[in-house]
Amino acid sequence: MTVPTRFASDVVVVGGGVIGLSVAWALRQQGASVVVLERGQVGGQATGAAAGMLAPLAEAKGTGPFVELGLASLQRYPAFVNALREETGLDPELIGPGMLRVAHSEYEEAALAQEFAWQRTLGLPIEWLSGGEARKLEPALRPDVRAAVLSVREQNVEPRRLVCALAQACSRRGVRILENAPVVGFTTAGACVTEVQTVNERLSCAAVVVAGGAWTEMIAGWLRTALPISPIRGQILALACLPPPLRHTLYTHAGYLVPKADGRVVVGATEDRAGFETRPTAQGLLRLLTMATHLLPALENAPFESAWAGLRPASADGLPVLGRLPGWENAHVAAGHFRNGILLAPITGEIMAQDVLGGPTHSLLSAFLPDRFTHNNDNREI
Repeated sequence: MTVPTRFASDVVVVGGGVIGLSVAWALRQQGASVVVLERGQVGGQATGAAAGMLAPLAEAKGTGPFVELGLASLQRYPAFVNALREETGLDPELIGPGMLRVAHSEYEEAALAQEFAWQRTLGLPIEWLSGGEARKLEPALRPDVRAAVLSVREQNVEPRRLVCALAQACSRRGVRILENAPVVGFTTAGACVTEVQTVNERLSCAAVVVAGGAWTEMIAGWLRTALPISPIRGQILALACLPPPLRHTLYTHAGYLVPKADGRVVVGATEDRAGFETRPTAQGLLRLLTMATHLLPALENAPFESAWAGLRPASADGLPVLGRLPGWENAHVAAGHFRNGILLAPITGEIMAQDVLGGPTHSLLSAFLPDRFTHNNDNREI
C-alpha cells in the first residue's frame, strides 16, 4: 500500500507527553507551524504517572547543571501556568505551601544538614526546622521526626490537568495533535530529515524534534543515532483523604506524599527496570503503602483510591538530552528527563524553541547536548 505524503509543518514533534507538548507550545508561540505525533494518548506515559512535584532541590544530588536547569524551570512555572490558564480556562493547580523534607534518624538528619548547607546558597528560600517546628506545621507527622527543611516554593501541579491544558492551548493556537499515530521511520536526504513516517501517512517538515520519552532510543535509532535512554517503571498510588491529613508535600529518602486539591494524597514512587511493562505490582504497592503509613500514621485508615505505573525515560548519566542530534542539520531531541519531566517542561520548551528555530544558543544547553553520548557520521538517505 502506498502511504500518502502531505505537507505537515515547520516542525514535527514526535511525542505528546508534557515535554513534547511544551516544546510544541513554545515553538508555536514563536510563530512556527507544528504537528505533534503521539503513539497513544497525550500524556499517557510518564506524564500521566507523575505526582507533579516541582522539587529541584529535593531531586538534586548536588550542585551542577541539573539543579541549575531545575531552578530556572521552577522560576518560570507561575508564568507558564498562568499563560495556560488564560489560554484555556483550565487550571493546572499549582498549589501547596511548599515542601517538607523530613528526617527521622540521626543518619537522615546528618544527610539533610549536608544538603541544606549547599542548597541555602542557591537563592531559593529554605529554612531548617527542628522536629517540634515541623510538627507544628504538620501535626500528623510521626512524633520521632528529628528535623526538616521547609522549601516554600517547591510546590506541585496536577499532571493530568497540566497536560490537558497544554494540549488545548496548543490546539487553540493551531498546533495539530495526532493521537494513535506511532512513528515508524523517517525519510532523509543527506543530513536532513525531510519526512516523518507514521503507519498512515508521511508528514513533510523543515525540522523534527524527538520527544518520545522511554521510546526515544528506538526512534533515534532510525536516524542511526545511539542515545542511551531506557524505561524505568515508576509505580504510584493515591489515597482518598477528606479532610486531608497534610498540607505540605512530604519528601524522604524512601518516597514522598503529595497532597492534591481534591483531597487525594499521591504516594510515590518505585523505580525498577521492567522493560515496557506498565502494570503495577503487589510488591511495589506494598512498599509504597508501608512507607506512607510509616511516615504519616494517619493514612492507615485512608481509603485506597487507585494505583498506576508509567515509564520514565532515564539517560545513562541521569541528565536530560537536549539539542540537535549529531550529524543532522534539522533533527533534534528533548528526552531523558526521568522523574522530572513535569518540573523541567517550561525550560525545556524555551531551550528547544531557540535550538530548533536557530536562535541564540541557550546558556543552559551545553551540559545536555546529545553529542556527549555519540556522534552520527552516517546520514545516508533512508
